[in-house]
Amino acid sequence: MSQQRLGRWATEAKLHLLKYCPKMAKQLQDQGKLDDWARKAADRAGDEAGQSIENGMFPLEAESEAKKNHMLLPSEEDESELGVDPNRLTDPASLITIPGVNRTKKVPRKDALRPS
Repeated sequence: MSQQRLGRWATEAKLHLLKYCPKMAKQLQDQGKLDDWARKAADRAGDEAGQSIENGMFPLEAESEAKKNHMLLPSEEDESELGVDPNRLTDPASLITIPGVNRTKKVPRKDALRPS
Protein backbone atom coordinates (compact mmCIF):
# COMPACT_ATOMS: atom_id res chain seq x y z
CA MET A 1 0.00 0.00 0.00
CA SER A 2 1.41 3.39 -0.95
CA GLN A 3 1.88 6.06 1.66
CA GLN A 4 -0.86 8.62 1.21
CA ARG A 5 -0.96 11.89 3.04
CA LEU A 6 -3.61 12.02 5.76
CA GLY A 7 -6.34 14.61 5.51
CA ARG A 8 -7.08 17.09 8.29
CA TRP A 9 -9.71 14.94 10.05
CA ALA A 10 -7.69 11.73 9.69
CA THR A 11 -4.66 13.51 11.17
CA GLU A 12 -6.82 14.73 14.06
CA ALA A 13 -8.10 11.17 14.65
CA LYS A 14 -4.57 9.72 14.58
CA LEU A 15 -3.16 12.34 16.97
CA HIS A 16 -6.09 11.85 19.36
CA LEU A 17 -5.57 8.09 19.35
CA LEU A 18 -1.82 8.44 19.95
CA LYS A 19 -2.42 10.76 22.90
CA TYR A 20 -5.47 9.23 24.60
CA CYS A 21 -5.37 5.57 23.49
CA PRO A 22 -1.65 4.77 23.25
CA LYS A 23 -2.11 1.00 23.69
CA MET A 24 -4.59 0.78 20.82
CA ALA A 25 -2.49 3.15 18.71
CA LYS A 26 0.64 1.05 19.28
CA GLN A 27 -1.20 -2.14 18.37
CA LEU A 28 -2.51 -0.58 15.14
CA GLN A 29 0.90 0.92 14.38
CA ASP A 30 2.62 -2.45 14.91
CA GLN A 31 0.15 -3.97 12.41
CA GLY A 32 0.73 -1.12 9.96
CA LYS A 33 -2.94 -0.12 10.19
CA LEU A 34 -2.90 3.15 12.16
CA ASP A 35 -3.20 5.48 9.16
CA ASP A 36 -5.85 3.24 7.61
CA TRP A 37 -7.85 3.32 10.87
CA ALA A 38 -7.57 7.13 10.97
CA ARG A 39 -8.76 7.47 7.36
CA LYS A 40 -11.73 5.16 7.92
CA ALA A 41 -12.72 6.93 11.15
CA ALA A 42 -12.52 10.29 9.38
CA ASP A 43 -14.57 8.97 6.45
CA ARG A 44 -17.28 7.63 8.78
CA ALA A 45 -17.34 10.94 10.66
CA GLY A 46 -17.56 12.90 7.41
CA ASP A 47 -20.42 10.74 6.15
CA GLU A 48 -22.33 11.14 9.42
CA ALA A 49 -21.73 14.91 9.52
CA GLY A 50 -22.96 15.27 5.93
CA GLN A 51 -26.10 13.27 6.68
CA SER A 52 -26.77 15.29 9.85
CA ILE A 53 -26.38 18.57 7.96
CA GLU A 54 -28.81 17.31 5.30
CA ASN A 55 -31.24 16.53 8.13
CA GLY A 56 -31.06 20.13 9.37
CA MET A 57 -28.34 20.08 12.01
CA PHE A 58 -26.01 23.07 12.18
CA PRO A 59 -22.67 22.24 10.48
CA LEU A 60 -20.42 22.78 13.52
CA GLU A 61 -22.72 20.73 15.73
CA ALA A 62 -22.89 17.97 13.10
CA GLU A 63 -19.10 17.86 12.78
CA SER A 64 -18.60 17.82 16.54
CA GLU A 65 -21.06 14.97 17.09
CA ALA A 66 -19.67 12.94 14.19
CA LYS A 67 -16.08 13.34 15.40
CA LYS A 68 -17.09 12.32 18.92
CA ASN A 69 -18.88 9.23 17.57
CA HIS A 70 -16.16 8.01 15.23
CA MET A 71 -12.79 9.68 15.78
CA LEU A 72 -12.35 10.89 19.33
CA LEU A 73 -12.45 7.72 21.41
CA PRO A 74 -12.54 7.84 25.23
CA SER A 75 -9.18 7.79 26.96
CA GLU A 76 -7.75 4.42 27.91
CA GLU A 77 -7.31 5.85 31.42
CA ASP A 78 -11.10 5.89 31.76
CA GLU A 79 -11.17 2.13 32.35
CA SER A 80 -14.80 2.17 33.47
CA GLU A 81 -15.93 3.65 30.14
CA LEU A 82 -13.92 1.36 27.82
CA GLY A 83 -16.14 -1.00 25.90
CA VAL A 84 -19.17 1.21 26.48
CA ASP A 85 -21.22 2.41 23.53
CA PRO A 86 -19.88 5.96 22.89
CA ASN A 87 -23.44 7.11 22.23
CA ARG A 88 -24.36 6.24 25.82
CA LEU A 89 -21.52 8.20 27.46
CA THR A 90 -22.44 11.26 29.48
CA ASP A 91 -22.50 14.39 27.38
CA PRO A 92 -20.02 16.82 29.01
CA ALA A 93 -22.42 19.68 28.30
CA SER A 94 -24.98 18.08 30.62
CA LEU A 95 -22.56 18.50 33.53
CA ILE A 96 -22.73 22.29 33.34
CA THR A 97 -24.83 23.74 36.11
CA ILE A 98 -26.87 26.89 36.10
CA PRO A 99 -25.99 29.25 38.97
CA GLY A 100 -28.54 29.05 41.73
CA VAL A 101 -30.26 25.90 40.52
CA ASN A 102 -28.13 23.23 42.18
CA ARG A 103 -27.11 25.13 45.26
CA THR A 104 -27.87 23.64 48.63
CA LYS A 105 -28.59 25.63 51.74
CA LYS A 106 -25.61 25.65 54.07
CA VAL A 107 -26.42 24.31 57.48
CA PRO A 108 -24.00 25.34 60.25
CA ARG A 109 -22.17 22.44 61.82
CA LYS A 110 -22.66 21.97 65.55
CA ASP A 111 -18.95 21.51 66.13
CA ALA A 112 -17.99 24.67 64.22
CA LEU A 113 -16.26 27.36 66.21
CA ARG A 114 -18.44 30.36 66.80
CA PRO A 115 -17.20 33.82 67.70
CA SER A 116 -18.02 34.83 71.26
